[in-house]
Amino acid sequence: MKEVIRKILREGMQISDDAPEWVKEFHTLPREGRIAMIEKNKSHVEKLLPRIVHFFENKFGDDLVKLIVKERGAHYGNELHSTNKIVLQFRFSDKTPEVTKLKREVYNDLRSFFNIEVEYYGTPLDLDFYKATWEKF
Repeated sequence: MKEVIRKILREGMQISDDAPEWVKEFHTLPREGRIAMIEKNKSHVEKLLPRIVHFFENKFGDDLVKLIVKERGAHYGNELHSTNKIVLQFRFSDKTPEVTKLKREVYNDLRSFFNIEVEYYGTPLDLDFYKATWEKF
């Protein structure tokens, strides 16, 4: 019964026409194929990671205090698969204006320069954004 419900929910998903081809393909694959694609995407991101870090450190310069690379556990419910996602933590200084604008830039740069679509299901990359604040004790 669980498999029937999952199948119905997957078939009912609306995928936009402007979605990348891999996203359309991802949703037509059987469960094992989707798991394999998630792991393939993860290894692709891991290979690009040094270039991604170098790119953003150079781009943001002094505004970026630190760029931390971590891993975080993730569970993909439709696939019944758990793995670790790569997490990029962008830590900006308190003088950085409009961190929200920079967040959009990061998403666009990942898409444009590295062909990584963070907002789609199955992408094993998360982004966290922090802005330092001074607090008196």
